[in-house]
Amino acid sequence: MTNRQQATTDRKTNPLSADIRLLGNLLGQIIREQEGDAAFDLVEQVRHTAIARRQGDIDKTDELRRIIDETGLDARNVLIKAFGNYFQLINIAEDQQRIRVLRQREAEGELSESIHAAVHQLRDAGETADDVRALLERIRVRLVFTAHPSEAKRTEVLVKLQHISAMMNERDSKNLLPREHRMLEAALLEEIEELWQTRPTRSTRKTVDDEVDFGIYFIKSVVMDVLVNIYDDLRDALSLYYPAEDWSELPPLLRFASWIGGDRDGNPNVTPGATRRTVAKLREAAQSAYLPEIDTLRDHLTQWTDDVGVSDELRKTVEASLGTQITYPGELYRHRMERIHEKLESGVYRDGDSLLADLRMVQRSLQAHRGIHVANGLLRRLIDKVALFGLHLVPLDIREDARLHSAAVAELFKHYGIAEDYASLPEDEKQRLLIHEINNPRPLFPPQPNLSHTTNLVIETWRMMADLHHEYGPLVIDSAIASMSQEASDVLTMLLFATEVGIADDLDIVPLFETIDDLRHASAVMQALFVNPVYHAHLAVRGMRQQIMIGYSDSSKDGGYLASNWGLYTAQEQLAETCNAAGVALELFHGRGGSIGRGGGPTNRSILSQPPESLRGGIKITEQGEVIAYRYLNMGIAQRHLHQVLNAALLAMGSEVHVEVLPKWRAVMNTLSEAGRTAYRKFVYETDGFLEYWQQATPINELSHMTISSRPAKRKSGGGFESIRAIPWVFSWMQSRAIIPSWFGVGYALEALCKQDADGLATLRTMYRDWPFFTALIDNTQLDLAKADLGIAEQYASLVEDAALRDRIFNKMRDEHERASVYICRVLEQEHLLDRSPVLQRSIERRNPYVDPLNFIQVALLREWRRQSDSAASEALLTAILASINGIAAGMKTTG
Repeated sequence: MTNRQQATTDRKTNPLSADIRLLGNLLGQIIREQEGDAAFDLVEQVRHTAIARRQGDIDKTDELRRIIDETGLDARNVLIKAFGNYFQLINIAEDQQRIRVLRQREAEGELSESIHAAVHQLRDAGETADDVRALLERIRVRLVFTAHPSEAKRTEVLVKLQHISAMMNERDSKNLLPREHRMLEAALLEEIEELWQTRPTRSTRKTVDDEVDFGIYFIKSVVMDVLVNIYDDLRDALSLYYPAEDWSELPPLLRFASWIGGDRDGNPNVTPGATRRTVAKLREAAQSAYLPEIDTLRDHLTQWTDDVGVSDELRKTVEASLGTQITYPGELYRHRMERIHEKLESGVYRDGDSLLADLRMVQRSLQAHRGIHVANGLLRRLIDKVALFGLHLVPLDIREDARLHSAAVAELFKHYGIAEDYASLPEDEKQRLLIHEINNPRPLFPPQPNLSHTTNLVIETWRMMADLHHEYGPLVIDSAIASMSQEASDVLTMLLFATEVGIADDLDIVPLFETIDDLRHASAVMQALFVNPVYHAHLAVRGMRQQIMIGYSDSSKDGGYLASNWGLYTAQEQLAETCNAAGVALELFHGRGGSIGRGGGPTNRSILSQPPESLRGGIKITEQGEVIAYRYLNMGIAQRHLHQVLNAALLAMGSEVHVEVLPKWRAVMNTLSEAGRTAYRKFVYETDGFLEYWQQATPINELSHMTISSRPAKRKSGGGFESIRAIPWVFSWMQSRAIIPSWFGVGYALEALCKQDADGLATLRTMYRDWPFFTALIDNTQLDLAKADLGIAEQYASLVEDAALRDRIFNKMRDEHERASVYICRVLEQEHLLDRSPVLQRSIERRNPYVDPLNFIQVALLREWRRQSDSAASEALLTAILASINGIAAGMKTTG
C-alpha cells in the first residue's frame, strides 16, 4: 500500500489522527527546510523525551531539563516555534474533527443543542405557534466583543490559520482528485512556511485602532454571514414544526455589539478621538461589506420589466432619480440597484433604516411580479444582514470607571459652589444634589472646560457621544457603563451627564457591580433608583427596561471561584426580584472572561444555569480576547456556537418548568461559598510571602511586556495586588499550569461540608444531577483541575529564591489540588478527572507532552532573564519568553 493509499485509509478510519499526522508532517518538512536536520532532530529528541516523561519514566524530567539547559538560545527559539506552531495546527485539526462529528450527527437527525432541537422540544412541550411568537419577541441576546488583553496571537497569524482551516475543510468536504490533493498540500505547505517565518507576537504594542481592526475582521469575515445563516436555520425549524405559519419576518432576538474602542476603564488610550475613529471604521466596514453584494445583485437582477412588470413605487422612484436617461433600458431593477450602490458609496444614507427601505422596495416589487425566489434569495440575505448590522455594523458600548465620574462631579460642583467636598457627603445628600442638577435647565459643563485633565476628558467623552448620536443616530452608542458602581449616586451621575448632553432618552444607563460586596449590595442600590422619581421617569422613556452588568473577573479574584459564582447567582435572583417588584424588565449583562477563573466555559450552559427569573428581560454576554478567535475563526465552529446560544435562550426563556432550588441546596452553597472564600483569601491575601511567590513562580512581571493590548496591566500605578487586573492574574497562573484561580478553596469547602454533614456527599451528588447551576460549577472546576499540572507548576516554583517560602506555598497548592480532585471525583462518582468526558480527557492527554517542553523552556528562560545584566542579551531572552507565552497559550487553548 502506498503512503497516499495509507493516508486515505487513515482518513476514513481515524480522520483526526490523519489530519494531525498530515499537518505534523508538513510542519516537520518546513522545519527541516528552514532550520536543517539538526534542528529537526532536536525537536524530535525533546518530543520523545516529553512523551516518555508523561508515560511514567521519572528520570525523563531531569533529562528534559538537561536538554533544555544545554541548548542555546537560537535552538530554544526553534523549539518554541516548532511546538507553538504545532498547537496552532492541532487546534485546526480538532476543530475540523468537531465539525465532522456535528455534520454526521445532523445528517442522522441526532444533533443536540441546536435550534431545531429547541423548537422541537418547545413543540413537544405543547407550546403553540402564538406562544413561540411571543417567546421570540421576548428573547434578547446580545454578544459583545471586547478587547481584553488575552489574545496572544497577531491578527496576521490568525488570518493564516483561517486559510489553513479553510483548506482542511475543503480537503474534507470534496472528493479530490490526486492532482487536487497535491495542489492542496502544496498550498498548505505555503501557508505553514509563511507561518514559520512570521513573528508570532507583535514587535510594538497594539493600538486601539489595531484592536478595532481585529474585531472588525471577525465580524466581516465570519459573524455577518453566520448570523444570517442562524436566522435562516431558525426559520427552517419554525416552518418544520409549525408549518401553517409564516415565519419570514423574525424579531432581532440575537445581535452583536462591541466594547472595542469604547472601553476606557483603565485604558488612557481609548480617548474620545479614538472612539470617533472607531465609529467611522465600523461604518466604513459595514459599507464595504454591503457594496459587493449590491454589485452582485445589480448584475443578477436583469429582469425585463416591460415583460414581468414592476411596482408603481419602484418605477416612480427610478424615474425620479434618473429622469429620462436610462442606463439599462427595460431593466429597472438594475437601475435601482445601481442607484442604491451610488447612494451607499457616497454616504447619502444616514443609517441602516434608509438603506433597508430602498432594498425592501425592490423586494416588494419582485414578490408582486412573480419574482418570489429571487426576492427570497440573495436579496433577502442582504436585507437580513442590513437589518441586523445596519450602517453602524455593531453598537458601541462606552465604559468608564465610576470613580472618575464621581471625581468629575466633585470638581464641577466645587467649581460652581454647589458642594465644597462632594466626595465626603453622605449618599442621601449626593443623590439630592444630583437630582437637583438633573432637573436644572442651567448647563453644567462649561463651554470651554478648563478643569483638571480627568474632568475635561469626562466632559469631552460625553459630548463626543452626543455628537455621534446627532451624526449617525442613537444606535451607534446605546449603552453607557460605569465600572465599580457601588451606590445609586454612581448611576445618577451618568444620568446627569447624559441629560446634560441631551442623549438620556436614547441611552441605557448601566451600573457594573464587580466585587462580592458590591454584588451583595446591588439590589439595594437598584431599589433606591427605582423609587427615585427622576430615575423612574428615565426608565419610563426607555420602556421600563434596566440593563445591569455583573462582573465575574474581579469577584473571582476577590473571593475565589465558589464565592464568586454563588454571589453572582444570588445577586441575579435578588436583582430579578427587585426589578419585578418595580415593574422593570431586567436585562442582565454578564461580564464573562475566556478562562474558567473569570467566568468562562460554554456560553449555552452558562445561560441554562442562570436563575430562570433573571432571563426574562434578555441577556448580554461578553466575548473576550482569545475567545473571539476560538469561536469565530472557523465558520462551522461559529455556527455551532451560535446554535448552542440560541438553543439555550429558547429553552431557558421558553420553558415554564424550572428546577426548584431546595432550601437544603441553598444552605449547602452558603456553606461552600463561605468555606471556599475563607480558604482562598487566607491563601492569597493573608499568606506571608504569597505576592513574592506569585511574582517569582509565574511570568506575571514578564507579561507586562506583552504587546497584545493597548490596555495597561494595572488599573492604576502602585496599589499592590488589588490594583492588578484579573486578566494577568489568571493569565500568569495559566502559563505556569497551576491555574489556582478556578479551583483553590474548592477542595477545602467540599471536604469541610462532607465532614460536618453525614449526608453531605449524597446531597452534593443530587445537586449535581438536578441543578444546572451546580452542574456547571462542578464541571468547570473539574476541567481546570484536569488542565492544571502541579508537576509543571513545581518547575516554576524552583524560580522562587526563598526555599522555605517556595516549599510552604507550593505544598499548600499541591495539597489543595489533590483534595479538590478527590472530592470532585467523589461527587461525580468516578475514579479520575474527566472520566465521563473522554474526548476532553484525550485532548488534554494528547496536548500535554507537547506543552511540557514549552514550559521547561520558559522556566529556563525566566531564570536566565532575571539574572541577566547585559541589555542586548536580556532583550533577546525576553523576546524568546514572550514567544513561549504565545506557544503555551495555544497549547492550553486559553490565556486569561
